[in-house]
Formats: sequence, C-alpha cells, structure tokens
Amino acid sequence: MNEYSYYVGGESKQSNKPIEVVNPATEEAFALIFETTKKDLQLALSKAQAAQRVWRQTSFPERARIVREIAKIIIDNLSDLASLETQEIGKPLKESLFIDIPLGAESFNYYASFLESLEEECMRTERGVDAIRYEPFGVCGVYLPFNTPLMIFGFSCAASLAAGNALIIKPSEYGSLSLLKLASLIDTLDIPPGLINIVSGKGETIGRYLSESDLDLISFTGSRHTLKKLIAQSADNPKKIICELGGCNLTVIFSDANKEDAVDNLLGSSFIKQGQMCIGTSVALIEESIYDEVIEALIDKVGSITLGDPFDSTVGMGPLVSKQHLQDVDQKVRALLKEGATILRGGVPLPQRGYFYPPTLIAIEEMVYQEFFAPVILIKKFKAGEIEDLVRANTTGLVMQIWSQDLHKAYHLADQAECGTVWINTFAQLTPQTPFGGTKQSGWGRNLGKSGFFEYVQPKHIGIGFSTSPVKGWFGI
Repeated sequence: MNEYSYYVGGESKQSNKPIEVVNPATEEAFALIFETTKKDLQLALSKAQAAQRVWRQTSFPERARIVREIAKIIIDNLSDLASLETQEIGKPLKESLFIDIPLGAESFNYYASFLESLEEECMRTERGVDAIRYEPFGVCGVYLPFNTPLMIFGFSCAASLAAGNALIIKPSEYGSLSLLKLASLIDTLDIPPGLINIVSGKGETIGRYLSESDLDLISFTGSRHTLKKLIAQSADNPKKIICELGGCNLTVIFSDANKEDAVDNLLGSSFIKQGQMCIGTSVALIEESIYDEVIEALIDKVGSITLGDPFDSTVGMGPLVSKQHLQDVDQKVRALLKEGATILRGGVPLPQRGYFYPPTLIAIEEMVYQEFFAPVILIKKFKAGEIEDLVRANTTGLVMQIWSQDLHKAYHLADQAECGTVWINTFAQLTPQTPFGGTKQSGWGRNLGKSGFFEYVQPKHIGIGFSTSPVKGWFGI
C-alpha cells in the first residue's frame, strides 16, 4: 500500500495517524495518507511566514518564472496525477486527463503571463506623485474540494502565489493524493522553504486547526455548512475569506431552443463527474409546450450512459466518492418522493461493488431549490410568464444555463439572474481569463481572470509630495 506524506517547510513528513484511502469503484483501501499534527501545522505556518517575507520581495518576472514552472511540472506528470485522481475520486480518467488537471495547469500559465504584463500604477498630480503598489496579504490557507483538487489548486493557488502570498493547502481527505504527489515534484523548485505547504487530514481536526491559526486569508471551496464552521473557528483571528460554495444551478430550456443541443448539454452538466461538480445542473426548467418531448429524449439518452470502471474509456460515469455520500443521496431522493416527486429514471443505488448511483431524473410539481451534488436532475415544467420569478427566487446563484434561439429573450433573463456565471446556448465555457464565483449564498469574491488576482492583493497608496501639502497652514499658525 503506497504511503503519501504531507509537505511542510520544504520537507515530507508523516505522523502516527494514518488514514486509509479507499477506491470508490472497488471499496478497497489502496493508499495511506497521514493526519498532519498540530505541531507540524504550526511549523508550516512559521515556515510560510518566513518564506513569504522573501517571496513578497521577489520581482514580478521572477515570480512569473516560478509560477510557469509549476504549470510545466503538472503537465509533465499529467498521466500519473490523473490516474491518482481517478483512482481516489472515481471520476472517469478522460475527465481527469483531458479537462480537470490541464485546466489547473493552464491557470498557472495564465497568471505567469498576467504577472509579466502587470505594471503598478503611478500618477502625477499637481501636488506630487501617487503610486499604487500591490501588496500580498501574507499566508493564504487554501481549502480544496474532493472532486477536482488539482483544477481548483490552479484556480486559487496560482493567483495567490503570483500575488506574493505563501500557501498552506488543505485538500479534502477524499481527494488528497494528486496534491501530495505534486508536493514531491515541486520540491525541485528553487523557492524559499515553506512557500508552498500541503497538509493532509480531516476537516474536523486539521481543517479546524488551520482556520483557528494566524493565517492572513482563507480561500475555501466547499459547502456552506463547512464554511459556517470555518467562520466560527476563525473568529478569534479574523481574516479575509474568499469562498465558492456551489448552489442550486438552474438550466432553463425555452420552447424555441435547439432541443438536441439543450438535452446533450443538460446531460453533460448533470452527469459529468457523477454530478459531483459545483457547476452541475440541479434543476432543469422546461417550457411546458416542449416538456414531454424533452423528457422523452432525456430518458432515451440516459439509458445509454454506461456506469463502471472509471479507467475504462467506454464508461461514462464512475462511482460516487464515498459510501456516506451514496447513502446521503439515497436519503434525499427518498425524502423527495415522500413530498410528491416522481422518479422518471434511476433513483436506486446499484446492487454491485462500488458506490454507484445511476443517472436519475425526478419530476417535481413544486419548485425545490436543492443541490444534490450527485447524478440527479430535478425537472419542472414552466409557463413563459413565470420563469423570471423562478429564477429570482434562487438564493444560491453560482451558474445558470439558458437555451433559446431568441438571444434578446435569453440575454434579458441572464441580466435578471443573480448568479456569477450565465451560459447562453452553451455550458462550461470557462477559461482562466474569465472570473468565476458565486453571488448571495453561493460565495464571496472571485477566482480566475484579473479579478482573481486582485482578490489576493491589498492595494497600497504611496503619496509623494513635491509642493505644498493639502493641510499646510490649516490652523494659521
């Protein structure tokens, strides 16, 4: 059984508290990670603070060189890193290999280019010169989700590192291996020891220790339930928090939509990664005149999705990440049925080894704003006059899809929606250049794009006077 050490202050370390890593497709333990001790976390923080004092003085071009080297390390080891993510998390290998990890690496390349073109502002006024510098916060604690650890590592850590911060990264205990493997690879970089730390363990222990510590800011991707804990735990040491929390994402299909494209993208947004992705569709709203036609197409296509070994290139869906998650999804579905929902397809865990749940379609009469984080679509028909109210009532605005050939109508609805991203006649049109994040209860701040960089810096104004100051002689004395 392979062992994966955590990485603190430029050294790989283990504790006497191993945690078994289980393959969700086979239910067999195949690796060990280790609970980071509180002493080692304190060491990580002190080393990170020392490294950051050096790193903040490093020029933009030199930072860019290091950030670009991280991208190269990821791509050079893509096959091994992708295999680890698939084995540990259960998503099909093609997703890890061709989408998730390359996008994480691309984010590092983007911020390297951003730094190479970034110039701090300097303005001449009638009184003197005003300079604006971009100062890092200090040490950033980064909480990564289980589903796409290396991708979100790129989304959050690339900007934070480029901005001059040091990193203490805490991946989920259900998605640690690719980051811990990466730790052994970045050890070759010529960077201050402790600039990048990767700690492993459970949220209720190492996650709590980290949030209680003297971090300067937190970047968190996960659930609102966990965020509430982090806020309470960090109350004695307040710090800025950037967070992306998922949400009840809506897909709206109007009667004039290209139905084939709408159905294909609805399936992709619902069942890629077994529905375990923050941008996945939670509720599909289908205009009543085409409801039956779309439902028929969905049922037909869902029946062709193959479940099985995520390393098999013909498989469309793998298992859910854990037995507990499988049980939670099943309980949520049972609860909906008691409230009057109707299963159109799926809805029962598969009786086989592994945590497999089938692609599931559930019709609802009354609107339910609920995120399953699983391969479950809630489907409701709507009348054209009520769609804006249904969209506005959503309290967790992360992303939304709109399908219509009437772009004026689609853009008007996009303008009304309170969410961070709206896709019209497309899905997952996402690059490192475009900002990503939620609104309302779906998150604070942004990752990616230039907006993502400025989340991780504090602008400092330095005013140099060359003439009489604004207050000279104010009191006439």
